[in-house]
Amino acid sequence: MNLISNQMAGYLNEGSWIRDLFEKGNQLKKIYGEDKVFDFSLGNPITEPPENFRKELSALTANPPKNLHGYISNQGLPGARETVGRFLGDLYNHPIYPESVVMTSGAGGALNVVLKSILNPNDEVIVLVPYFVEYKYYIMNAQGVPVYCNLDENFQISVEEVASKITARTKGIIINTPHNPTGCILSRESIFSLGELLKEKEAEFNNPIYMIYDAPYTQLTYDGVENVNPFASYHRVIYASSFSKDLGLAGERIGFIAVDKEIEGHQTLISAFIFANRTLGFVNAPALMQNVLARLDQLVTEQEEYRERRDLMVEVLEEANFEFHKTQGGFFIFPKSPIPDDVEFCRIAVEKFNVLIVPGTGFGRPGYFRMSFSLPLSTIEGAREPLKALRNYFK
Repeated sequence: MNLISNQMAGYLNEGSWIRDLFEKGNQLKKIYGEDKVFDFSLGNPITEPPENFRKELSALTANPPKNLHGYISNQGLPGARETVGRFLGDLYNHPIYPESVVMTSGAGGALNVVLKSILNPNDEVIVLVPYFVEYKYYIMNAQGVPVYCNLDENFQISVEEVASKITARTKGIIINTPHNPTGCILSRESIFSLGELLKEKEAEFNNPIYMIYDAPYTQLTYDGVENVNPFASYHRVIYASSFSKDLGLAGERIGFIAVDKEIEGHQTLISAFIFANRTLGFVNAPALMQNVLARLDQLVTEQEEYRERRDLMVEVLEEANFEFHKTQGGFFIFPKSPIPDDVEFCRIAVEKFNVLIVPGTGFGRPGYFRMSFSLPLSTIEGAREPLKALRNYFK
């Protein structure tokens, strides 16, 4: 008896290693105590929402307008869309107008809406490897086909590699920067060269190719490294993001889609996003959160807490003699496994040293492992000796 679809059964089987890791971690915490288990597996924001957000939320709920919790436009509240447009305009020095923004249920909802809106069955979407695990499922949700393309050894785009993956069925490429899982930021040269390639391939195949820009870590950047303006790099950018990480609002599902007013078929795209938002069941981002967003003059926040954690994580890993690229943005780091079998390495890490890390195989890049440093400083510091012992185990 098939209680669930064959496709879903396959997905669940693929993801079983993640469930096993979480279950193992919970078991260890019960045995040894939470302070003796070092869980670097989760990417849950550690910072609290900024003071201006908390202040406006309190004021709004203390004196709520009529119908605060009622249905709203499926595109989103005009005030919320205006705030998003202003934020992006300031971030990239590029005008984004309220009519070019659609509010969504998080960045995940935004990506599903985008892909449902632009893909026909068997259209291809290029995914840069390593990749956020759920991209392939989002693409397949829309009956598309993920096509995998490796980033180079410095986790930058290889234009030659991307060119070899583009076909007449290519409809888009997902760009994620600052990048999960590596913590790298794609360079201006990478993104602008990619834009030129996509223009050439559009002309060659007479088919639109979208740059789908997933950027929920834009404010979490370090060492003066700046984010590139994607709208200046290419004429067919669809921007999908949220305020989950930089404002510490992951559970509130406040995301958005934005396009340039000059994008070809602007109104058709916006109409498709709105329709998909409704029919996929997201409907829109929560009304309460949109109302708060509409009241905010400033969305830029200092990220000193994450920079402090990044610096400590780098220090601990260097002392343990791991090889890695220093995180430039976000709250992940992606060291090399000291043995080729990263899954085995991560198994030993948890079973012998109570260190929970995620194998790079799960992100399509064997030989590495991902760590989140969105954790209490005491957890990172407490892992100093266990990580040394783990690395020395493989000498």
